[in-house]
Amino acid sequence: MMLASLPRFVALMSLLAIAALTNFATTCQAAEEPQFLVDQFGEKHAIGAAGNGVTILVYGDRKAMKASKELGSQLHLAFHPTAAGLPPAEGAKAPVRPVAGAQGPSPEVFVIPVALMGDKIPEPIRPVIIKQFKKGSPDFPVWLDFENLLKSQYGAAEGATQVLVFDRDSQLRWQGTCTLEEAQVNQLLRRIEALRVEQLRAGR
Repeated sequence: MMLASLPRFVALMSLLAIAALTNFATTCQAAEEPQFLVDQFGEKHAIGAAGNGVTILVYGDRKAMKASKELGSQLHLAFHPTAAGLPPAEGAKAPVRPVAGAQGPSPEVFVIPVALMGDKIPEPIRPVIIKQFKKGSPDFPVWLDFENLLKSQYGAAEGATQVLVFDRDSQLRWQGTCTLEEAQVNQLLRRIEALRVEQLRAGR
């Protein structure tokens, strides 16, 4: 390469590098834009952390609806034991179980049921379905997925209960299926508790 053309070559490479970095930053920014689901009360929720603690999204198709509801109840009671026997409205407000040996408040555990509605339901019909959910669950929010966001982004096996575990920064820490078998439920509980301990140790 001739010495006279060297500055031009360096300038060109610098421009290409800047363009590549700009494109990378734009791509990352687009990928991090939150997606939202609505509950039966009309509230919008970003897919991820529901608050300062550990958030568990439990979802499945119609075949998994009963098992998903039971798993959600077991998870909520495991971390909110005083909710046992209470009406849903009161049980939802039960205090979280402290982390063993914790000094001060322990991280909350949010168990959120999500109904996969599919993307075939016409807009005029959706308010009727939302009204039915509001009647069936007047005290506890259920996130409604009318756009197949969870299925397309995280997957959904037919007839299986799917679980997503997010930390307080909305980072997905675990995903998979979970049955009602004691061994699987206990393994999931240990994962959740480990995240609570991690959050306490981080001290923020």
